[in-house]
Amino acid sequence: MPSSDESGFSRHGQLQEVIPTTVNKTGLWRFLTPVFQEKVSPCRLSCPLENGIPLWMNMIRQDDWQGAWRVMQEYNPFPAITGYVCYRFCEEKCHRGLWDEPVAVREIEKAIGLWRHDNYRAGENGKSGGRDRMQRGKMKKVAIVGSGPAGLSCAYYLRKQGVTVTVFEKLSLAGGLLATGIPEYRLPRHILKKELEILEAEGVTFEVGREVGREIDLAKLQDDFDAVLLAVGAQKSRRLQIRGEELPGVIGALEFLRDLHLGLPPREADHVVVVGGGNAAVDAACMARLQGARVVNLLYRRSREEIPAHSEEIKAAAEAGVKFTFQTVLQEVCGGGCVQKVRARRVASSRRGEQLQVLPGTSYELPCDLLIIAAGQESGLPELASSLQVLPVMEEGYGEGSAGGKERLGDENIVLMAGDALTGPASVASAIFSGRKAALMLLRALDIYPEPEDIPGIVFPLQGEEEAIPYEHLNPVLYPRLGRLATALEEAGRCFSCGTCNSCGVCWVFCPEPAIGENNGKFEILLDYCKGCGICVTECPAGVLAMEEVPWHEK
Repeated sequence: MPSSDESGFSRHGQLQEVIPTTVNKTGLWRFLTPVFQEKVSPCRLSCPLENGIPLWMNMIRQDDWQGAWRVMQEYNPFPAITGYVCYRFCEEKCHRGLWDEPVAVREIEKAIGLWRHDNYRAGENGKSGGRDRMQRGKMKKVAIVGSGPAGLSCAYYLRKQGVTVTVFEKLSLAGGLLATGIPEYRLPRHILKKELEILEAEGVTFEVGREVGREIDLAKLQDDFDAVLLAVGAQKSRRLQIRGEELPGVIGALEFLRDLHLGLPPREADHVVVVGGGNAAVDAACMARLQGARVVNLLYRRSREEIPAHSEEIKAAAEAGVKFTFQTVLQEVCGGGCVQKVRARRVASSRRGEQLQVLPGTSYELPCDLLIIAAGQESGLPELASSLQVLPVMEEGYGEGSAGGKERLGDENIVLMAGDALTGPASVASAIFSGRKAALMLLRALDIYPEPEDIPGIVFPLQGEEEAIPYEHLNPVLYPRLGRLATALEEAGRCFSCGTCNSCGVCWVFCPEPAIGENNGKFEILLDYCKGCGICVTECPAGVLAMEEVPWHEK
């Protein structure tokens, strides 16, 4: 074989193959070092739950459903519920959508929730949580007032730590607005029923048909429990304050939906008018159509572009036959003994928050047998807790005015509020998140876990300063362009895993040196051999590698 010089060329000018070797440790040549820097994905930042989507996507990609649930429940204990009712905030920001189509995150989330339903075994929290964890909270008792998503979420996480939890619900069934405010075509009742059964199997006690403030005194709850969480939601419909609103045949949207779900006979109506533009208004309009109303008119005071209801809901309502009338306000309800018609007026186009301007000479009448008002929702919390010091669950997970919080929260008879009772009407995901933060706050306040970082099985909220990894930091070229796939396993494979290493091995494939090693399925940089060329950083499809300058004293 002809000899060659160090350039890799033979003395005859022929290019020879250069094989990387571990004999020479070339790491000292390096001026830059590749480092793993996991970043926040855009789907997580846009999710009201701050869900760790890339993490459980990686588990599904490996067909590890148990692992996917183990990760999921640290962020969201009810993926089967959110898999039906969430509005895909994550998919709207999915970087994959800039390449071809967003990943079907909600469908995969639902699949994980349904897998859990099929594979649940009683007592799994105690087994997965460990005996020490359950013992920590064993002597503590917490009362939760309200069984909506915030209350149920808090109950799940507290019970996971061994706390004795009792949930009080004024209605005859548990679930709050999940049971009485969301139509069954959006959330099948057997899904909610299964979640409640699981909570009961894990030791959560439900006392339904018992209203705190009437049948039960709130002060007594404070005496009997170490802490009380008020998660009563926002279940009172606001009135319009117009003439004729007190006539029979006028009802709030929440009351209308609640009566239907409780099995009360609906009022027969041929012409229904719904006033409002939120999701509750649209749900009520759809249900009115399903109950046999021939004409359902939904009046909203601003333009189509300003309506707050989600586009999915609006599209479904239009397909169900609901007629939308924009830039219209209700002026008067008319009728002799009951509502017979309504008088409305047109208004000028305006943005939310701006004052409405009524257009003169635009008054007109609509026939109406049933008027459903969805002009906003209020909480009964002020009346319930008017004489108490109640601490809200703040964004950082502590009490208002607490600089780290424990001194103020460490007193006896702790009373907190969370969910829609605190924020006003929001999404189901937001309420679940609020319940998770309330659990963190209570576990710390009750000295079960003095430092929140020590709490296992529950993820602490983001700090609010995180930025999503930019699309430009990814390398989507390695993914073929294609639409959504048929199975959760295949669809999870479309996830870019933005900012999170999924052990794809691309760095190992492209590294020209023996500088990438594998340890228990995870890849690592072998700095003894890395020359800092940066090829691994350029080729990483998830954008989790970055180059850092090497200080001379570290060489």
